[in-house]
Amino acid sequence: MARRVLVSLSCLLLTTTACGGDDDGERRADRATSTTRPTTTSSSTTTTRAGAATTTTTPPPVPPVTAPPPPFAATIQTVTAEDLYASWRPGCPVPVSQLRAIDVRHFGNDGKVHTGRLIVAANLANGLVEVFRDLYDVRFPIARMEPIDVYGGDDMRSIKANNTSAFNCRAVTGGTGWSEHAYGRAIDVNPFVNPYVKGSTVLPPEAAPYTDRSRDDPGMIHADDAVVRAYAAQGWSWGGYWSSLKDYQHFSTTGR
Repeated sequence: MARRVLVSLSCLLLTTTACGGDDDGERRADRATSTTRPTTTSSSTTTTRAGAATTTTTPPPVPPVTAPPPPFAATIQTVTAEDLYASWRPGCPVPVSQLRAIDVRHFGNDGKVHTGRLIVAANLANGLVEVFRDLYDVRFPIARMEPIDVYGGDDMRSIKANNTSAFNCRAVTGGTGWSEHAYGRAIDVNPFVNPYVKGSTVLPPEAAPYTDRSRDDPGMIHADDAVVRAYAAQGWSWGGYWSSLKDYQHFSTTGR
């Protein structure tokens, strides 16, 4: 009896493996292993730091900063015979003193702001500034706007360059009388994409694809659009409304 008590006391003082046998030790080892097994997380969505899961997010891209266009601006200046070296000559129906140059900001086909020049009758200059202000507000593109002197006074060269112009001391198309352009009271806007059409005649012939007015190429003019309305507000009428022919580029104050 005394010997068995001593053995039991010894078991309490010794390691559990020695007293409980191999089976008890394996069970305890299993329990220890289960409490220290690491927790796994998805590396694509979370990271573990100091035992806490943190969601990793990607910030949205920052949109590029686009500077607003400069405000509309226009100036009206007098001109000389030297300025109009190819478009005016003695015998024209108006003297140089009755003409003005308008330097005006406009949008181009490239979406950028440009400054163009137009030569017009002096008494129409202020109203045209308002027309171009309206066109600037809707960002209507004007391919280019230079005095026709840049093209040697040649109307067809200016048209083929899609150049918007006004004054030119020349005869009416297909006739001998003075054109409204010779008085500075007519304007041709983006003339290549808005051609002159009379029956089977298209001027210039290369602009024939633009007789299809269902197209919506930059700078084209259509009935009752913002361009027609802007000119109409200042008393100008559009050649696209004519019945005997269609002059889609043409605006005038006289309807001719």
